[in-house]
Amino acid sequence: MAYKPPLLPYVDFRSSEPPALPIRQADDPGGPEYVTKAEIVAEGERGLVLRGTTQTGENMRIAVNVMAPGIVRVLLEEENPDPQRITLAHPPSGDEPFAVSLERSEGRVTLVSDLVRVRIDLEPFQITFYGPDGRALLEQSSADRYAATGRLAVLPFGFSRVAGQRIAFHDTFNAEPDEHFYGFGEKFTGFDKRGQRVEMWHYNALGVHTERAYKNVPFFVSTRGYGIFVDSVTAINFDLAVSNHATFSLIVPDTALDYYVIVGPDPKSIIARYASLVAFPILPPKWAFGLWVSSGFQRDTADAVLERARQLREQGIPCDVLHLDSYWQRDDSWSGLDWDEELFPDPESLIRQVKALGFKVSLWMNPYLMIGSKRFAEARQKGYLLKTPQGETFVGRLWGSESRVPVGIIDMTNPEAVAWLKGLLRRLLRIGVDVFKTDFGEGIPVGVVAHNGMTGERLHNLYPLLYNDLVSEVTAEETGRAGLVWARSSYAGGQRHAAQWAGDPKATYQAMASTLRGGLSIGMCGHAFWSHDIGGFFGQPTPDLYVRWAQFGLFSPLSRAHGVTTRLPWDYGEEVLRIFRDYTRIRYRLLPYIYTYACIAAETSLPLLRAMVLEFPDDPNTYTMDLQYIFGAELMVAPVYNSDGRRPVYFPAGRWVDFWTHEVIEGPQTRWVEVPLDVLPLYVRGNALIPTIEPPDYPTDAPFDLVTFDGYLFDHGSFALHDTDGITRVSAWLEDSRLNIQLDGVKQRLRFRLIPLRGAPSVDTVHVNGLALSRVDMLEIGPGAAAGWKGNEDGTIWVMIESEGREP
Repeated sequence: MAYKPPLLPYVDFRSSEPPALPIRQADDPGGPEYVTKAEIVAEGERGLVLRGTTQTGENMRIAVNVMAPGIVRVLLEEENPDPQRITLAHPPSGDEPFAVSLERSEGRVTLVSDLVRVRIDLEPFQITFYGPDGRALLEQSSADRYAATGRLAVLPFGFSRVAGQRIAFHDTFNAEPDEHFYGFGEKFTGFDKRGQRVEMWHYNALGVHTERAYKNVPFFVSTRGYGIFVDSVTAINFDLAVSNHATFSLIVPDTALDYYVIVGPDPKSIIARYASLVAFPILPPKWAFGLWVSSGFQRDTADAVLERARQLREQGIPCDVLHLDSYWQRDDSWSGLDWDEELFPDPESLIRQVKALGFKVSLWMNPYLMIGSKRFAEARQKGYLLKTPQGETFVGRLWGSESRVPVGIIDMTNPEAVAWLKGLLRRLLRIGVDVFKTDFGEGIPVGVVAHNGMTGERLHNLYPLLYNDLVSEVTAEETGRAGLVWARSSYAGGQRHAAQWAGDPKATYQAMASTLRGGLSIGMCGHAFWSHDIGGFFGQPTPDLYVRWAQFGLFSPLSRAHGVTTRLPWDYGEEVLRIFRDYTRIRYRLLPYIYTYACIAAETSLPLLRAMVLEFPDDPNTYTMDLQYIFGAELMVAPVYNSDGRRPVYFPAGRWVDFWTHEVIEGPQTRWVEVPLDVLPLYVRGNALIPTIEPPDYPTDAPFDLVTFDGYLFDHGSFALHDTDGITRVSAWLEDSRLNIQLDGVKQRLRFRLIPLRGAPSVDTVHVNGLALSRVDMLEIGPGAAAGWKGNEDGTIWVMIESEGREP
């Protein structure tokens, strides 16, 4: 249960809070039962089954298996396992061969593979994990006791009973003094979770300033070179060196303890191996990476939608998606998925006109039905809603506001209800809707009962996956492309739905910073396509906050302007409009770069918005850094989170180039920077090659036309451009006064721009694929233009490349 601070006014989360685990009192003689010894009962090709015995003499089944290279599963359960237990992990599908051998010694057995060794001490029982270099990475904590009282100071590998009933399993591990923990979903607290208690239980968090979260993921990465995924949909609790500063523990109120220890040479490898267990992201279409502009959570009309569309085009702001929020439906009938006929009399005509201007259409929805709507009556009559234990339709206030009408909840475990909801969505997709914003889904009460017999306690964390699976599936069926959704709630494996956004922050600088922390945390869980509300959701941002949030938002994986009041840039004055337009055009110019890292994310689950520690895991200065990030792998972004325009920026080892001034900065060092409102602190890694295009009003899924690589070269750089026509690899290096460019791949025509940098040699010859190019006074770029190069007075070198276009 989430921490409740003393003396503050009460906030009612009762409808969705998990059952509270008991706190033992001084007169309680009970305590955890834990495995003290074990014996081998079966040997498999890649693991063992053991019979564990607790200090009270109870036998338990223990299975330890190497599931894939670097992935070990540990399972503790009753000798007669629960066949109804819900698990999310599936066997990794990789073809990488690996072998596991067994080493025995007195009182000990060790599973040995190339990437991980697992030592099991049989009595006293303990599991220790080692990396390929023999270094201990993770060690179960022994049954540590307080010296004075003799009582346990930790929760060892075992379980606890209350009133004779087993209520939770648990395990505790030693926490090294310099160890840090990242992940756990979209947690808005400090990025490094050491010193925090975190709970895996979804809430309508009503903001971004507490431990409560819309998206919880029971996976984390440690700076020690491992990660842990706990495979359960229950309200798992992690105590990260809080109760005992020498250990961290996990409590799982399920019928088994089932976790995976994932070892890798770096955090990126650990995240990719975790994704192989649960899901990799789908690849969104190119248009998803453009700007999304919302009606906002306010009354809307068809005329207002068309006016927004026309203004965006007239103002020269590139934009791809117009989002219609709740008020496309009657406000007493949310979310029956029926148009408000008074405000939107001809939806098909509206969508045709919007699409003629080059926009995609997004519609808001949620899985709750207001009790006064015709869809609620229909769903209740057909048994499509979650029920109370007495068999009545559950009705509750799940909007977080007493002023909102109570709702029923669509039962995603009922196949007929799923087919019914898909049918409602198909009608909309068939008139041209492209994507749905799948709002809510976090509020399933503990006391409800589902069609398949599942209780609300077990359904609560699982529900967002079922809900978004449904919408993703029907979208894919009707559009013929990957089933993109725009989701607020999610759980382990939810990256398969592609896009999530950060819920409802206030329009404050503090909320903007917390939002960034949430994005960094969920990125460490492999949720690559994440976004947030530019300007914040609640309240009216000041013009400067709107600009600073837009700069952050336009250098995020996906970009959407949305809130309870207008987020249209022209409503904030001419200066804001100019800055917003400029940054939107920069984003569209960078679409080849963004799309490349989107393709990489679909293959690896690596986020586009990357914590500094993810890119620089060997630099301890990055271990607690959560107010700057790497966008892709070559751009470092330091959003301004105050009205002063001043903040510190850390530059890791190497050379960095100021995106605006081309100043070269040598790392490692920290600088205080002070910038005007129209400048986002943005830096390019030395030797980066950044693919760009002329910014379109909106992209298509056709291959990018005439990509220009901006080279920030000191010696050698390379980039593998991913596009819908394949991969094109570009390498460039400086050799004395010669610029060498190597092109290999599907694209036959490219441009190259060498940025003049302090410390880089001047260029007087250019070679492409080993052949010298002619220097010209005028460089043509149109169809059929000849290859050549020219130099500008400022030292910029422009190169036009024509190639035979070989397959990579």
